Parts: sequence; C-alpha cells; structure tokens
Amino acid sequence: MTVFTSLEDSPMFRKQVSDLEEDCGALRERCLNLEKGSKDYSDAIGEMLEGETSFANALEDFGGDLDDPISGACGGPVMTKFTIALREVATFRDVFRHQMDVMMCDRMNSLTNNDLQDVKDVRKRFDKATLEYDTVLERFL
Repeated sequence: MTVFTSLEDSPMFRKQVSDLEEDCGALRERCLNLEKGSKDYSDAIGEMLEGETSFANALEDFGGDLDDPISGACGGPVMTKFTIALREVATFRDVFRHQMDVMMCDRMNSLTNNDLQDVKDVRKRFDKATLEYDTVLERFL
C-alpha cells in the first residue's frame, strides 16, 4: 500500500498524515495494554515459581533422606522423584518467564517508547517546517 502518492502539501496530504498519526496513537495504546498484560502475566509466573519452589522444598523436607526408615514408609522415594519433576517444571517455567520478559515486555516497551515516540517527533518537525514554510510564503506574497 502506498501511503503518499504525491508529496504536495494539500488537504488530502494533511488528512493522510492526521489519519496515520491517529493510527499510531491507537497502536501505541494497544501496545501499552499488551505490555501491561505481559508484565502482569510474567509477574504471576514469578509468583507461581516461588510457590512451586516452596512446595518442592516442603516435599523434600517431608520425604526425608532415602536412608530414613520413616521416609520409605511414607513414600519418600516416590516423593523424591516427584520433587525432581516439580523442580524441572519450575525451571522450564522460569525460562518461559524470562522469554516473556525478553520477547514481549521489552519489545513492547521498545516499540512504544522508541519507535512510536519517533512518530511524535517527526510530527513536531513537520509542524515546525510547515510554520516556517507558511511564514516564508506570506513574506513573498
């Protein structure tokens, strides 16, 4: 899709610039909502990770040592295997949380604070150039 077929300063050109600026604003709001949701989800995964680690430690303490006769009677070897599996799940969950931070949160933050902020800066430059152009045009007419 060609945004501007002609770069002449016309009402149509200004309307297209205004529409694109509104679209960027809407995109920015959507990105901010996605960033907030991603951050909340990442924080929830972190809390879940802490709970899983705490539960695994409690299971490990309850199961006791493998040489403990009470541990064998309570299913200590089975609990040990379950604890190991639970810790592996927690490790994968931590990797997932880290990837959420890197792939979603940081990228959305970069998009909203850098790329979409550049649109505002370009608009300010455009308005300044338009003002200068209008001032020069008035002098010569």
